[in-house]
Amino acid sequence: MDAVAVRYAESLFDLAKEMNQVEAYSKDIDLIRTVFESDPSFVPFFSHVLIEDEAKCALLDKSFKGQVNDYVVNFLKLLVRKRRMRYVMEIIEAFKALTNEHFGILEGILYANYDISVQEVKEVEDALSKKENKTIRLRVVNDPSLIGGIKVEINNRVFDGSIKNKVALLKKELLRK
Repeated sequence: MDAVAVRYAESLFDLAKEMNQVEAYSKDIDLIRTVFESDPSFVPFFSHVLIEDEAKCALLDKSFKGQVNDYVVNFLKLLVRKRRMRYVMEIIEAFKALTNEHFGILEGILYANYDISVQEVKEVEDALSKKENKTIRLRVVNDPSLIGGIKVEINNRVFDGSIKNKVALLKKELLRK
């Protein structure tokens, strides 16, 4: 992760702690991430040097004012003025890492080849939370390469309960004998 992104994320996190609003800022950052991920052209737009900073800031005000904390909106405007909007997604990731560490949360990805219910995701989160002694939050990703079952990735560790993995292990075992 870029040092610039980490520095800006730490600054925003320190402000959130100082204001005793880490959870609120985290929710605001989640909303901003959702908006920026919804259209890949947003980051290049806000990073473009030929578009006036005031126009970008006005658009940020129009988009987020009243929905997120004013300090978070001002933080985004600062990124625009300092020509750091190209780092916004990395800053968001670094900020989320800091808030997760603060609250003792691990984020991961649950891969499945089928539509998995919210209840099933919650059961997997609960089971892994007990195993890891931390709160686990999983984001579901559809993986058509899985034949069945699920695979969970948390902090570069993989818990693979997929049929694809079981078949591979069985094949390896049969070839070994």
